[in-house]
Amino acid sequence: MLTECRQDKVPFILGTDWWSDCDDCMALRLLCWAHKKGYIDFKGVVINACMQYSVPSVAAFLKLENVNIPIGIDMKATDFHGIGPYQKRLAKQFTDLPQNDDVPSGVALYRKILAESDTKVEIAEIGFTQVLADLLESEPDEYSSLNGMELVKEKCSKLWVMAGKWDDLRNGKEHNFCNNTRSISGGIRLCKNWPTEIVFLGFEIGLDVISGGNLEKEDFLHRAMCDHMSFFGRSSWDPMLIMLALNNDFEKAGYSYKKGTASLDVTGVNHFDFSDDGMHCFVVRKQKPKWYKDRINEILADDYKNLIQ
Repeated sequence: MLTECRQDKVPFILGTDWWSDCDDCMALRLLCWAHKKGYIDFKGVVINACMQYSVPSVAAFLKLENVNIPIGIDMKATDFHGIGPYQKRLAKQFTDLPQNDDVPSGVALYRKILAESDTKVEIAEIGFTQVLADLLESEPDEYSSLNGMELVKEKCSKLWVMAGKWDDLRNGKEHNFCNNTRSISGGIRLCKNWPTEIVFLGFEIGLDVISGGNLEKEDFLHRAMCDHMSFFGRSSWDPMLIMLALNNDFEKAGYSYKKGTASLDVTGVNHFDFSDDGMHCFVVRKQKPKWYKDRINEILADDYKNLIQ
């Protein structure tokens, strides 16, 4: 199953809330694994919820993964209240980690990576979407003479997003879109303005796929999940999006899809207008939960095995 991953070395950026759940940790491991295997070129992580240990905990995770890539953060996004219980443990493992004030803004890091890339970049967003919406509205800077919309059109090929509840198009609400006014505004602007293809994976897809229950007790990812009280695994929203992106093939990844145009209203309810020429799509599962769980767990375990060898 490990050989089913794409191997085109496409540049990737991850956007994550890295907030109160631990499925972000599984997703980050999957991308680190693919980067170290040479399947993708993992360029950076942008954090879109700002808490005390946000940057140092991501930096610690990357250090434990032996992956050296830049981090950016939205320092204004302090209204997503709460804390990821694993963050403090990770941040306290090392004494030389960057802090929130030491890294560029999320928009600046996106602009830098996109401007410097010689090939089209793909972005995977597993958190809140306001940084991506702000990127589109950014002005030319030291990295590029293009504004945000122009830069994304020129340098980004596809956006993968874990957000929405697409099995209920009348009353569907999902955390990444509807958490607060910041996330709702971000979702509205993203759906309306993002100029490339967007693939959405919704809440209904990952809820009953419980992955991460196979980890070694000594694995730092297992400890992060235990901090979250997910001793036997966690719903797989974020790692399922990353697995889909790493396959870059709906059929091989276990999905069908519906094309059209997604939108979000001011209350956070997501909508979808179906059409064959739409720039958006959402995925529909074709396999049983175990099928997805086994594929995620295989990579999570393979990565740790390689780390300790």
